[in-house]
Amino acid sequence: MRKIVVPVSFSANSANAVRYAADMALAIGGEVHLVHVLQEASYFSKRPMPHFLFEELRDGGYQLLNDLAREIRRRTAGKVPVSTNLEIGDGADRLREYCERCRPFLVVMGGGEASIEEGFESSPIIRAMQRLPYPLLLIPANAIFHGVGKVVLACDTEDIYSGVASVLPFLNDLIRLLGARFEVVHVVGDGESAGDAAKEYDGWKKQLATFEAQLQVVRRDTVGDGIAYYLGHHPADWLLVLPKKHSILEFHKSRAKEIVLHCAVPVMSLHE
Repeated sequence: MRKIVVPVSFSANSANAVRYAADMALAIGGEVHLVHVLQEASYFSKRPMPHFLFEELRDGGYQLLNDLAREIRRRTAGKVPVSTNLEIGDGADRLREYCERCRPFLVVMGGGEASIEEGFESSPIIRAMQRLPYPLLLIPANAIFHGVGKVVLACDTEDIYSGVASVLPFLNDLIRLLGARFEVVHVVGDGESAGDAAKEYDGWKKQLATFEAQLQVVRRDTVGDGIAYYLGHHPADWLLVLPKKHSILEFHKSRAKEIVLHCAVPVMSLHE
């Protein structure tokens, strides 16, 4: 079964991401792995945390995991296998190590301003995502899984010229598992020409027979503005970005923050 890993916390956005992941797992015949990372006692202060307080935090983490697992079982009528795991240590390292053991199909986490804007680049989980070579799906507040009919794939010039061959198998999986169809969007600024990129795109899309999307060119001052404009006129279920060898946060950091914090649909970061 395809594994969906969900890093969880005590936030409402985190709980909503769990529900989204559960509904998706039910649709694709997958399983959900809930992970809560508790920082080591020594992390919180130069002086060690009292043992009783650390135990309370640990017990609270176990309770959170158990409550969310029960909700998944009720929500899916027991049809989605769910496992729980509490890791103790540095958030980034522990989540990375867990994913290396689990090797998930997808990592799902709560997104949106409430959970990401504060500490956008320093959050332990976000730092882990910078190094995780797995697809990451950020779920905005109150998003509900209704299937994935249309995915907008945001491509820059480098994406188009590279052919993104390494991500084509995953895109094919999305087509097969969820019936997804794609619209490829290339944002260009004033003075830029999209003619050559369009010719190159016509060549690489033939590598995937089922990938029938046409290249849509949007002319706006910034990538964020272009994507927002396109999504405003062409509603989609997901937005997919390709951060290459870096994380979504290093994919033009200001553009990534602009897209992630203000996008009304789930945003997937897919490493090349």
